Amino acid sequence: MEMWRHEAGRLGWATGCAPVVAVVAVGAVAVLAAGDGAGRPQVSLVLLTGLEALLPLAVAMAATSVVATDRARELHLSLPTRYATVLGRRLALLAGATAVVAVVFTGVLWAAGLWSGPPVAASPLLWAPATAWLGALAVFVALLTRSLLLATTAAGGVWLAHQLFASGFAAHAWARPLYLFPVSRLDAYPGWMTDRLLLTATIVPFAVGVVILLRRPERMLTEEDM
Repeated sequence: MEMWRHEAGRLGWATGCAPVVAVVAVGAVAVLAAGDGAGRPQVSLVLLTGLEALLPLAVAMAATSVVATDRARELHLSLPTRYATVLGRRLALLAGATAVVAVVFTGVLWAAGLWSGPPVAASPLLWAPATAWLGALAVFVALLTRSLLLATTAAGGVWLAHQLFASGFAAHAWARPLYLFPVSRLDAYPGWMTDRLLLTATIVPFAVGVVILLRRPERMLTEEDM
């Protein structure tokens, strides 16, 4: 427990609170929409979009910062514990916090009668695949380029492309399994659960790339670290 408390402290409050900030922000937007006269279905859609789209983006940016902005990497490489293990612990803490926030938020929406998504039992398929996919992409690019700017740009660019070209993904059967936000943007569709599982499978290449890059942690050292 002491080790995990230490890693939580190293993760930083700003990074660890990213999932909370995301759902609080979407809640504020929903309140403003309701105040402007939006009906219950519109407010429900705003909340659902926040869970499916805004939460994954916030977590991906937080994961990028875990990898790209860690201080004293050269010191980590001299310790008995592998740097890959340290990063894994911190990313696991971020993933755990994200899961708790998403489940609690889903429960609150369901209890308030504002849940318009899939059956609650299947609700993790709403946010988990997109969060894991964007997070894996961000971590991979951060490790590959050692650049916070490039990693956040890659994750943000993919997120924006999926927002702008939803109709293009919907028009092609081969592209629908790769779409990150099918419930809020495409109104779901028959077979969307299977597509979410297929999307999850496409995370494997990113995960393999991350493992390969972490086998040579000295690559992460920049001129400043030297």
